[in-house]
Amino acid sequence: MKLSRPPSLRTALVSVLVMAGVAGAAGTPAGTVITNRASALFGTPNPQDLQETASNTISTVVQAVCSVSVTPDGTVAQPGQRATLLPGERAVFPYTVVNTGNTPGTFPVQGVVDAASTLTPAIRVVLDTNGNGLPDSTEPEVSSVTLAADARAGVLLVVDTTRSAGAGNAYVNVTASCADGSATDTNNVSAVQVGPPPALGVTKTFTPALVRPGTETTVTVTARNGGQGTSREVLLTDLLAAQTAQGLTFVAGSARTTVGTLEYTADGTAWSAAEPATVRGVRVRLPALAPDATATLTFRMLAGAAAENHVIPNTATAETGGERASGSASADVRYLPGVAIGPVGAPQAPEGTAADAQRVPFAVAGQPVCFDHTLLNTGDVRDDFTVTVTYPQGTATPTLLDAAGKPLALPVSLEPGQSTLVRVCHAAQAGTLDALVTVAGARGTSNTTHDLVGVVESGLPELRKSAAATTVDEGGQTVAVPEGGSVATGDTVTYTLVVRNPYAHALTGAVVRDPVPAHVTAVSAAAGGVITGQPGAQSATWTLGTLAPGETRTLTLVTTVSPRAVDGEGLKNVFTLTTTELVTPVPSNETVTPVWSAQLRVVKAVSAKEATYGDRLTYTLTITNQSVTTAIMQAAVTDTPARGLDYVPGTSTLDGQPLVDPVLSGGTLRWTLPELPAGRPVVIAYQTRVTPEASGDLVNAVVVSGTGAGGIARAVASNRATATIKLSPLLFAPLADIVGVVYVDRNRDGRFDPAIDTPVPRARILLAGGRQALTDPLGRYSFLNVAHGTHALRLDPHTTPYPPLQLTSDGGLSGTRSVPVRGLTSVDFPLAPLGGDISVLRHTTLLVGDVTIEKTVTQLPGGYAVTLRVTTPRALDGVDLDDPLPPGAVLQDGRNTVTGTLIAGEHTFTYRFLWAGAPGAATTDPVMSWRY
Repeated sequence: MKLSRPPSLRTALVSVLVMAGVAGAAGTPAGTVITNRASALFGTPNPQDLQETASNTISTVVQAVCSVSVTPDGTVAQPGQRATLLPGERAVFPYTVVNTGNTPGTFPVQGVVDAASTLTPAIRVVLDTNGNGLPDSTEPEVSSVTLAADARAGVLLVVDTTRSAGAGNAYVNVTASCADGSATDTNNVSAVQVGPPPALGVTKTFTPALVRPGTETTVTVTARNGGQGTSREVLLTDLLAAQTAQGLTFVAGSARTTVGTLEYTADGTAWSAAEPATVRGVRVRLPALAPDATATLTFRMLAGAAAENHVIPNTATAETGGERASGSASADVRYLPGVAIGPVGAPQAPEGTAADAQRVPFAVAGQPVCFDHTLLNTGDVRDDFTVTVTYPQGTATPTLLDAAGKPLALPVSLEPGQSTLVRVCHAAQAGTLDALVTVAGARGTSNTTHDLVGVVESGLPELRKSAAATTVDEGGQTVAVPEGGSVATGDTVTYTLVVRNPYAHALTGAVVRDPVPAHVTAVSAAAGGVITGQPGAQSATWTLGTLAPGETRTLTLVTTVSPRAVDGEGLKNVFTLTTTELVTPVPSNETVTPVWSAQLRVVKAVSAKEATYGDRLTYTLTITNQSVTTAIMQAAVTDTPARGLDYVPGTSTLDGQPLVDPVLSGGTLRWTLPELPAGRPVVIAYQTRVTPEASGDLVNAVVVSGTGAGGIARAVASNRATATIKLSPLLFAPLADIVGVVYVDRNRDGRFDPAIDTPVPRARILLAGGRQALTDPLGRYSFLNVAHGTHALRLDPHTTPYPPLQLTSDGGLSGTRSVPVRGLTSVDFPLAPLGGDISVLRHTTLLVGDVTIEKTVTQLPGGYAVTLRVTTPRALDGVDLDDPLPPGAVLQDGRNTVTGTLIAGEHTFTYRFLWAGAPGAATTDPVMSWRY
């Protein structure tokens, strides 16, 4: 059998083995053993007959090979990487180091500056561990890298230029080699071109730099490249937050720039081309600034009220490529206040000069000497000014007035350039006077001026005024009215005015004025007097001019009393003197002339023309003040009864109303009436009793006098009236006596039963005609010597707490009784108990000196009634009466204490209280004290 294929197969196999061996040796780590063996197939063409036979084995060991590569490649002529910088900037070139050998190794790497460089920048190699191509702070600077076979590492060549080095070229290289120095890769040159540096400068201004509050200032910020190279991107920034906080705020829409793009910030961090509502920063962004080129930013700022009196600094910055420049300026926000005061029309006269002072040669002590000044606001802001006066020489009291002569309201508020008149009046003491007038503004400005008086004289001019009146008597003769006497309509009153200058200096511009009393009419004014005005509103004026030292002038004014005069008034007259030196009018003494024409009319009547002993007589006084205009005040009515006529207390009335008893003194009765009205009569009535001392005709005289209500104190002409009654001692008529008892009718049978009923002491019984009687402790009373006939009696209800029983047939109360009287007539007054079966528990009488205190306690259903009766012959002051309740009792009504003053007479007090205790313990003792 012929084997034809194996050779070709073997050749193929061998060829394959040789190719495989070469490939494995190039990428196989060092030390790797490579084996190879050949085999052959023998047999027939039938595949089942094939047999394999193998050759011997050949072994090969791979040797260690060190190789390293750095990319990208480059030469000085053809650098692999390029960077263009400005001085001070940095370039970063990325490189890749590859272990191209077949064994791990540590490969030294270094950065090299080629000798062809004109600059020598600082360089370093950084291992780019995160592969981002940037030298991060966490990445180390390396001088070698360790790599497995076929492994690679990224490194960064960091090139830092300096500003001081200037322009030039630098060729930098990263080299790597095997540890033994073989297989070095050095063709990895990169080029750095450093151009000439830019030099930014910033200037800033406020226009105006002195800003008034409420106005705007323009901010100008300019950046200029003063270097030889074009800058990188420039940010020209002005932050405004600090200025806004001090009241200097950005004016919306005011920002402008010559180049670049405007940007704004509301918080100092985020910037946008859109202007926010509140701008706290503005800047210009421009891509570059060529040498000698500028960029200018302008905007306006408003000075608010809060910015006043602040110097507000501001700094703007320009940044490019790590370079930063700044410029600063300040806005002085304030007003320029100013003030001046001086003589009228010359407020800005130089302070301290003669032009800034006013002088007068003479003034009067105590009289104001006045100087007018102009006060001017010389500043640029409204200000409040206060004027004060001090006295470097002399003593005075200043008064500040405005142009209208009214008190100057301080402070004085003035707008810029506005002025006002200030009048300063000095009321000086004797001597010389130097007054320093100072005006001070609320904003800290001030100015002064001087008022000077050569001499201040003491004392006032001598002014004397007198009045003399004449009247026409019934015979038609003109007679003088006595001094202090009253005048009537048509009488003449002559006023005499005497003026004397007591000073050693003349008084200039002297004027005397006499405002004529309204109720006289001026007839003539001697010595050049001029009368002006209508009657009732007239004035007399004398223009005297200059009064020489010691000179005296006498002036007279003749008047007549007008029908306008009112009874009781006083015609008052004062004249005044003014001069240039006496600004305040100096008054004369006042003259007062009383006026009264009308008289009092008094009519006196008596109730009977004849009387006998024991009779009561009622006198009626009708008093009329015949003046139609004026009341008489505190009228004194004095009545002198004839001997034997005794006043009956409690019978006085005024126009039918009770009147306080008259004061009894020396046999006269005196009433004081607060007022006798004009034109209306008043009527006083009172009673007297005829006593055995009476004899002959009983003549009773009354005198009335008073004071007019016209405002002056003087006596008014009085009037007198008399009444006469004939005493008839033998005029006897049949007489009777009335007796009776006042009692509490406990069984309500209308009859007094001493065993059951309770007498009521101190009850008052009134008999028609004016007589009265008080019951004794047994409740008894009597009226003696009563004429026969029907008489009316009445129980005074104010003297007992018990109501009368209703016993009369006509349904009336037994408190009023009309009975026929003849001989001895008995009239009792039964009173109803207060409640059901009432009994008197206790009746107590306490005597303290001449004061009597009586207490009656009566039992009521469920409580008790108490009556306290105090009798005193004189008024008591500081009274303190306390009638204590039994312990646990409750006051129901009335009062058990009395304080204050008790007038002379009898006083009754009642009260009731509730108490559930034993009746025997219901009574207590009153305690009373008063002040002597």
